[in-house]
Amino acid sequence: MTIKENIKVKVKYRSELGSGEVIRVCEDHGEYMVDIVFEKDGKRILETFPEKVVEPVDDILQKFEKGLSDRPVDFFLKQLAYQLPLENSGGELSNSKADLLPHQILLTHKVVEERRRRFLIADEVGLGKTIETGMIIKELLSRKDADRILIICPAGLTVNWRNELKDCFRLYFDIFGNDFTDKNLYAWEKHNHVIVSIDTIKKPSRLERLMKAPGWDIIIFDEAHHLSRKRYGEKIEVTQNYRLAEKMKGITRDMLFLSATPHQGDSYQFWSLIQLLDDQLFESPEAMIDHRGLLGRVMIRRIKKEATDIEGNAIFMRRKVHSQKFGLSIKEQRFYEKLTEYLKEGYNAAGLGNDKTTKQQRAVGFVMATFQKIMSSSPRAIKQALRRRLLAIYARRQMALENGIYGSITREESSKQIIRYQEEMRKIIIELLAYEKEIIDYTDADTYISKLKQRIKKRPKFDEEITKWALDAQEMSDDIIEVPANIPHEDQKVKELIGLIDDGPDRKFNTLVRAIEQIRSENKKEKIIIFTQYLETLYFLKKELGKYYDSNRIAVIKGGPLDDKIASCESFWEENRAQFLISTSAGGEGINLQICRILFNYDLPWNPMAVEQRIGRIHRYGQTDTAQVYNLIAEGTIEEKVYSILEQKLFEIAKTIGKVDNVTGEIAEDFRSEILGFLSSSINYNDLYKEALINKNYRRTEEEISEALKQARESSNALRQLTQDLKTFNLESYIELKGNYTLEDLKTFCEKAIISLGGSFIPSGNIDSITVPPVLKKYAGVSSQYENVTFSRKVATKKKGIDLMGIGHPLIDSLIDYYKSDAISGDVLISQNDGVPEIFSARYISIIDFEDSTKKELYKELILLGTHVKSDIELLTQRRWKDNNYTISNSNEINKQLSMLIRNYEAKLRSEYKGVLSIRSKCVGIMQVNNNF
Repeated sequence: MTIKENIKVKVKYRSELGSGEVIRVCEDHGEYMVDIVFEKDGKRILETFPEKVVEPVDDILQKFEKGLSDRPVDFFLKQLAYQLPLENSGGELSNSKADLLPHQILLTHKVVEERRRRFLIADEVGLGKTIETGMIIKELLSRKDADRILIICPAGLTVNWRNELKDCFRLYFDIFGNDFTDKNLYAWEKHNHVIVSIDTIKKPSRLERLMKAPGWDIIIFDEAHHLSRKRYGEKIEVTQNYRLAEKMKGITRDMLFLSATPHQGDSYQFWSLIQLLDDQLFESPEAMIDHRGLLGRVMIRRIKKEATDIEGNAIFMRRKVHSQKFGLSIKEQRFYEKLTEYLKEGYNAAGLGNDKTTKQQRAVGFVMATFQKIMSSSPRAIKQALRRRLLAIYARRQMALENGIYGSITREESSKQIIRYQEEMRKIIIELLAYEKEIIDYTDADTYISKLKQRIKKRPKFDEEITKWALDAQEMSDDIIEVPANIPHEDQKVKELIGLIDDGPDRKFNTLVRAIEQIRSENKKEKIIIFTQYLETLYFLKKELGKYYDSNRIAVIKGGPLDDKIASCESFWEENRAQFLISTSAGGEGINLQICRILFNYDLPWNPMAVEQRIGRIHRYGQTDTAQVYNLIAEGTIEEKVYSILEQKLFEIAKTIGKVDNVTGEIAEDFRSEILGFLSSSINYNDLYKEALINKNYRRTEEEISEALKQARESSNALRQLTQDLKTFNLESYIELKGNYTLEDLKTFCEKAIISLGGSFIPSGNIDSITVPPVLKKYAGVSSQYENVTFSRKVATKKKGIDLMGIGHPLIDSLIDYYKSDAISGDVLISQNDGVPEIFSARYISIIDFEDSTKKELYKELILLGTHVKSDIELLTQRRWKDNNYTISNSNEINKQLSMLIRNYEAKLRSEYKGVLSIRSKCVGIMQVNNNF
């Protein structure tokens, strides 16, 4: 028998297992069986094979003793394959299509490296909590430390989350309710990456099915301050959201809460939030206040003024906001008043002010709120919305007649009315779609009517609670506009309103053109962005601006995949091409537009934080000038009055506490975004604007805003007091953490590895073309050819159709996996090189097993002789390597030295880490250069 315990072996015909260590040999019915332990992705796998299919292989020291050196290129590529994933703990080497800033990399590293990942991430608005979360998920997946991931967020943000993760991180999540439901008993088992609305999943029946599904590796709650539990004297009020989180914490290993405003001015409420993450940290709210330094164990918070780029420069420049006001014309004023009357009637039909409303009334309320928002956007947008409304009214009446609901009329009269409604709808559709097609025939119109009826037959999903605290990034929703309402003679009122609207430009558009001309008088080449909330307004602006300026120099972006947005933006990013960019709020998401410093808000979302997000597209990392923002506001409107009250009250507070920018004379930007963030949690803007429209009691509006601002400031102060002992962002910490390798180094690794394996790598500036070697095509997701790839994050976010290479990309992951396997022999290097100092070292992978069942993997080079002054990337590209047929004469002595070094290293690890159960160290490389040992 040649196979013995503790030797290294491999199994014939099972090359994918690699080599393993024999732990037992025993006889079974006259045949010897061998128990072998293999290691794969940090896990130990026990397999048993007959002795006859097992063959011994030399371990690394035995190869070294015999002088069996591998090629230098294979040795360094293999060692880099071990190192690169471990050097990516902050996401620097990932294929994430986002600017990765030092504070984000530090946070990602902290969370990923912790064994207990239960954190409240409370970075200020604008510092990129979604990006940080994506980086954390990406890194955990690349380490194979997470598989099942659940994101719970407001209903209005589910699609935003999916798009951000897909576009920036190449992570694909299913939305519960859109992509699958839980009608199938095993639905939750089949979907590992899921986004779900908090209002959807907290329903008892759904929650029960989720609780029976397999557990999760990580659950993320967005807008976590709404996980609320409050105390009123002896009474404790627990929300459904809080009860949901209580249940969720028992079915997940890791949990992240995201909130820029976690403290709502109530110590008990905030303490309750912390209890969900760690119920052993503070025994009471009072203990939390007394020992606030302990918050750092579960909470991370950085503020804007601390954050810098990698060179220590402030990320955010100054900004100046201008209110560009204009008066309505007589006709515009008349339309505004008539529409206001219609909205009042609609709100009354919706039961506004009642404590309890039906699903149908809530639906009508959404219709009226939508019209109220659209009416301050553009004539085109409100006219098209009213046309859709009139179509829905006629379609419902026609459907009722077709179903035999005649009322007091005869069947003959009913048939005539059906035909009349069909003709009326055809006329409206021709007007509605005129901008899409020059000629619309009856066939097109009848097809449109048929689809409209099918939509109406389906009940709108107003049985779901709509989360009021999600930001409104709505472009247009036909489903909302089409719901029925109990408004007498509604068709006549809507038809009259449509007749009051001119198709051409209005006072607002003329104000925009005058402002643009004033800016262009100082700089003809100034680039300008115009934001609107609605697609119809975007189309209107593109058409009308094209009459004043070259239409080829007007770019537009709207909601959709990131590559489509990038394609639209490419001409705007180039200096001598597009000068204007018109974008919807949803279109601007995920796009960096800091090449421009001028921004117009053509319409203003009710929630001012949505405006802040727009401004954030230009007022961000990379902006070199003061951002100039112009808000177009119609005088004498509800929007103007509410906006003015809010701005006045904000300025009064800022002035009182010295938070006015001494250069611009405006509210300091960090104070504005902080307070507005807290304000969004305490005020319902929909209700505020509805009430202002119906009652026009602006004193009451002022009181509500003042009270909400007071609460927001108290919450802000309370949070600042509690978190003053938390560790803040420090660039030095980032410099210490910064990995040894960059994406450019990863490119070098990829190029050398691809060519070494028989593929091709053709660089052309920052764009590369790769032909994949045959040995990598067996890996999932790997294509045969990659025509347009880059290792530059900047290029990937500025050019359409460009694939960013990095850890997380199937090709890069397959290269690393292949070079770490036994398929490549690259663990011994005995060589000479005049450009490399003498060195003899051993490379180890150490896996630490902790008492809480978590693991940590480390790569370490232990040097017996000489000094390692160059990285393995530099050694990989070093020329003049010479073969050396050296054989070692004193292997026992070297073995002793290596054993002593690794014992000392493991002892050091035990002293650095708490709760170490065991450490398994494996030699993965021995290198001797210059043959002088």
